[in-house]
Amino acid sequence: MATKTRADLLKRLDPYWKMEAANVLFVPLFLFWLSGWRLSWITLAPMAATMLLLIIGALYWRGKVQQLSGTGGGFSILLRRISVWQRPALILALAGCLSVLAGWLVPAWSAGLADRNIATGCAVLSLLEYVNYYHRQLQHFDNREDFLRLLGGKGFRKSWMARDLEVLKNASS
Repeated sequence: MATKTRADLLKRLDPYWKMEAANVLFVPLFLFWLSGWRLSWITLAPMAATMLLLIIGALYWRGKVQQLSGTGGGFSILLRRISVWQRPALILALAGCLSVLAGWLVPAWSAGLADRNIATGCAVLSLLEYVNYYHRQLQHFDNREDFLRLLGGKGFRKSWMARDLEVLKNASS
């Protein structure tokens, strides 16, 4: 495995925050369009959880890029704020799962099958985003070394954000 420079790392990480921030807008627009502009309340909670986690991700990656490039002196402040949002993000993601369940149990509460399917997709996505940021790195398709590590049976490692939050927690103990 070749040694990567800080410039290589910044080049790889910089697009992450931009992608997450863009998806805060594009994911709901795409889902509304996909549904024929007919989504019910059962989709709003899991969609809100997904958007919140995308915002958290965008803020984290932007802060991480600034930290690595030496232009972000407030990274620990940002991490404290992100830490505060961990429990609300999980609660919102779980509430989204409950609203999806309600939509499947009482189909009349939804705007139809597409609405229930989109709500289910949002609920799954919000849970995956939560785990991917606050616990284990699930995304391995965009980095060859990560992908080979996963294929090599080494499992999912702690996410970058989880590691940074752990350092922050240990520093304030």
